[in-house]
Amino acid sequence: MPAVIEAFHLATPTGFRFCTLRRAVRRELGRGTIIHIPAFAEELNKSRHMVALAAEAWAQQGWNVLQLDPGGCGDSAGEFGEASWEGWLEDVRLAHEWAERHCEGPVWLWGLRLGALLACEAAARWRLDCGLLMWQAVASGKQHLQQFLRLWQAARIVGKAGAAHEASPQQRLAAGQTVEIAGYELAPALVVGMEQAQLEAIHAPHGVHWFQLGAVSPVIERLVAKWQAAGVAVSMHAVSGPPFWQTQEIELAPELLAASAAALTGKAAA
Repeated sequence: MPAVIEAFHLATPTGFRFCTLRRAVRRELGRGTIIHIPAFAEELNKSRHMVALAAEAWAQQGWNVLQLDPGGCGDSAGEFGEASWEGWLEDVRLAHEWAERHCEGPVWLWGLRLGALLACEAAARWRLDCGLLMWQAVASGKQHLQQFLRLWQAARIVGKAGAAHEASPQQRLAAGQTVEIAGYELAPALVVGMEQAQLEAIHAPHGVHWFQLGAVSPVIERLVAKWQAAGVAVSMHAVSGPPFWQTQEIELAPELLAASAAALTGKAAA
């Protein structure tokens, strides 16, 4: 039996945030609530199918799964060009607060790509009572932003963006202007916050499950070792699969789905 899906608006000081909640199919298990914080810009759209499959699998295991559209994203109030990093952090805090008020059991923040970095920063800043489930986490907001801004240069090469004399996005952002990249408007308030965000501080009383597609880099290994030495329960999972958040066609990563569905029940994936 598929999970019952409820849609609602989460009130915030800057407008509503659109949320969908999959109610646990086996409520008697009372596992808790998983809150999804999505990837950035077009990666959010590319990953919707994978996220929906994972959410349904957890609901079948007895979890409530809340999917949050941050301000200016998806069906939430506001435009992408009005979004700020601080505003997105507040959205995560409010979603966590909602889950604690309306659902029983522990709360996990499930972040994909930049969403994982956002979840980590929100949890650390407000000392949220949560666990962290990270899919292909972005370790540096600045690096992620630079990669995104390169899309403007690529479009310029093929004649789809900017004249030769036009200032670069970096120059316009530094001047306090909003810029458009690949159909998304970026405001300085979002850019400044992203540039400062680093995957360093960690607060996860219920532990961390970090999933990476492919090999785990030495940088990530050192970071995980640092967290473990500080007493944080971190489980690192390296699985195989395509980078579904950026592929041209919709792709699935079955091994990631299986391992993720198993992680929070303490069972090994088949």
